[in-house]
Amino acid sequence: MGDKPSYEELEQYVKRLENTVFKKIRAEAVNKALFHVASAQNTSKTLQEFYRSIHRHLSSLLDMTNFYIAIYYKKKNAIRYVYQVDEKDESGPRWIHRFTENPSLTGDVILEKTPLLLNEKNLKKLSAQGRVRGSLPKVWLGVPLMIQREVLGVMAVQSYTNPEQFTRSDVELLGFVSEQIAVSIERKRSENELKQARKRLIRSEKLEAIGTLASGIAHDFNNTLSITLGNINLAQMMASPDQRMEYLADAEASVLQAKELASKFIVFSKGGIRIKSHIDTRGFLKETLASLAESEGVEYQLIINDLPPVMEADQEQMKEALKNIVVNAAESMDMENKVMVSAGVHQEKPGMICICIRDRGRGIEARNIEKVFEPYYSSKPMGKNKGTGLGMSIAWSIVKNHQGTIRIDSTPGSGTLVELILPVFQKEPSLEKIRPVQFSDEEAVRERARPASKNSPMVLFMDDDAMIRQITEKILIRLGYTPVLARNGEEAVEKYQSLVLSGKSIEVVILDLEVKQGMGGIETLGRLVELNPAIKAIVASGYSSDPAMENCKEFGFADSLAKPISVQNLKEALERLQ
Repeated sequence: MGDKPSYEELEQYVKRLENTVFKKIRAEAVNKALFHVASAQNTSKTLQEFYRSIHRHLSSLLDMTNFYIAIYYKKKNAIRYVYQVDEKDESGPRWIHRFTENPSLTGDVILEKTPLLLNEKNLKKLSAQGRVRGSLPKVWLGVPLMIQREVLGVMAVQSYTNPEQFTRSDVELLGFVSEQIAVSIERKRSENELKQARKRLIRSEKLEAIGTLASGIAHDFNNTLSITLGNINLAQMMASPDQRMEYLADAEASVLQAKELASKFIVFSKGGIRIKSHIDTRGFLKETLASLAESEGVEYQLIINDLPPVMEADQEQMKEALKNIVVNAAESMDMENKVMVSAGVHQEKPGMICICIRDRGRGIEARNIEKVFEPYYSSKPMGKNKGTGLGMSIAWSIVKNHQGTIRIDSTPGSGTLVELILPVFQKEPSLEKIRPVQFSDEEAVRERARPASKNSPMVLFMDDDAMIRQITEKILIRLGYTPVLARNGEEAVEKYQSLVLSGKSIEVVILDLEVKQGMGGIETLGRLVELNPAIKAIVASGYSSDPAMENCKEFGFADSLAKPISVQNLKEALERLQ
């Protein structure tokens, strides 16, 4: 028999055995954790849920009390902290923009592409240089998340109490699992981006379909209001000045209110807003918020950064969009706290500005964020002074028609951030279907224009609605004109030609922009100009935001009238053309 092993030899053997067993157990734990992470990639519904799964499963390998994941955006030169759990800093930094100019521990890992383990002494030194964000830990460990030698981001842990919490063994461990974690995150992000793109497409198609429907309803509604308002105005012209006039005035006011309601639906129209002007950016924000404080009781704080002095926008529509979002934010806090509004040049998108509206209200569940823009979706009770569910839909349509986007970031119980990202100047929209009438020498044409008869000038009125034609005929007669009626462009041109051949003159025509059968206003005007270059035309439509209505002179018209047309507006428009 050989000699018995010494105590020292036995002790070394036991240690080797323990080390072997430990490595085997840890390897099994690592494989198990990576298996669960890979499974979570398929079962997690959202990125945040997936990040929580990574955190939970890695916690079986080492202390993860303080843990975060940051994603590196190379093109933006920025770092975004997408997941953070910290016992001291509950709301740490969300972004580090221009990270190469703003040093940080996370940035050091990205630049070096290697794990970094820092003790308390090193951390104090780096903190003095401004590289430590948030509270100072006793030990910090960060590893790069790499895919084919490219950095996706950083995964880091830290301890505020135990300076010996992490060792070189933990560096090896996190370094080993980091590649698999990086691949899983990248796949989940791609899957999430595809899912979000599909949702945005579905939402856009849904809103456009609703917009087409709402636009058509608003048009027909305005036609009906035109008949109602016309009859009211006729009754006012015939009634004696007694109490009946008060009733008629109230009815007229009610119709005009209905007209304003219909105009909100026009926001959803397929063409949307196209005519914009240069507005004072700072003045617009200050005046809009001041008016909300006065009319809605909204308390706010406005911070204006490096905004351009002017931007191109439809001021009234943008005011409506901002109002809807700010009022929503105030109501989420039961009107008890200030809505924080900030505005400045977008840091990553040249030529764009960002208006941020932040509240500390109830917040929105992740599953409901996409629903916010759906018409008639509201988290508030329906009814008087409650939600109607149209505010955010209208805001979305307005911003979209301004070639911008809206982003929402919300945490239930902590509040909501809404970002309006808008171009400073607009790109010219395509108007292929609508071509303005061109004049070779408009001034010379106007000089040759023949004056209208002072006795009973003739007015050609074209509209495809029989009742509108009938009521307008009566109104024109009351105003001292001889009406000539047509149901579409073909009939209007035919009647105009017949009158010209008989030696009669019509200098003013009122044309409906769109008719259901036959030529609409723009095409009809083109034909009439061929017969009489000096003709004066008024365009009428229920689509008040159509380009031909908002900038009628570019389309050859002298004036425009939005339906429903009041007698007073009609009278003034005709007098302007005399």
